Amino acid sequence: MTDQISVVIPAYESDHLFRQALDSVIAQEGVQADIIVTDDSVSARIADLTAAASRRHGAVRWLQGPRSGVAAENWNHGLSHALFPAKVVLHQDERYVDPQFLRRALEALAKPGVAAAAGGVQVTGVTRASRFGLIAALRRFPGAKVVLPMINWLGPTGAFVFTGDHRFDTALIQLVDVEFYGRVLRRGRLAALAGVSVASLGHHPESITARIDGDALALTELEMLARGPAPAISPFQRAVFRAALKARMRLRRGAP
Repeated sequence: MTDQISVVIPAYESDHLFRQALDSVIAQEGVQADIIVTDDSVSARIADLTAAASRRHGAVRWLQGPRSGVAAENWNHGLSHALFPAKVVLHQDERYVDPQFLRRALEALAKPGVAAAAGGVQVTGVTRASRFGLIAALRRFPGAKVVLPMINWLGPTGAFVFTGDHRFDTALIQLVDVEFYGRVLRRGRLAALAGVSVASLGHHPESITARIDGDALALTELEMLARGPAPAISPFQRAVFRAALKARMRLRRGAP
């Protein structure tokens, strides 16, 4: 088993959130982490924090992000500079709760046929629980590839460690993670990591989805995915997903 992993931390201005994410990666035990900070900020605060961390710990690199206004382009920019086959994108509003998270993920990825490993999630700042944690109950379920997109259309990428040279679809916003997970899992199975988790700050003002109608956008993006040359989500998944989204929208409007 290799102990090497590239961790991409996309950053934008929020130095208080970024510091927590970075510190949680530095605290990981039993791994050699190539930490890539891809920074879309205008200010120098993230760059200064990264430089200080690099002096103390090494293996922390700062990259100027593309500043295109498209979040996924910043994520892909970091992935394009990754040194190791095993990778994860940890957003600045996420952090590893358990110092063994990445080591456990690498152990799982070393097993035959495993394309990705996913841990649990502790969502903070909201009252509802995260659906991403349901993955732990599906680790032996043969239909995990089908169920994953249905239960996790807004799950954090920091809990999803993968291998291979994959990139996010920059045309998507609400379903960018779902499409990515589905595409990665076409290459192999998902391994669930019981007992380790990522903390994710939910529904905060600095989130990229804070100012959009997420359900309506997800419906639009579902149709975009249906027209793709090799959809990561099957027709059956899209039908179930569409029905669930419409039901939730009716509930929010108070319709019967």
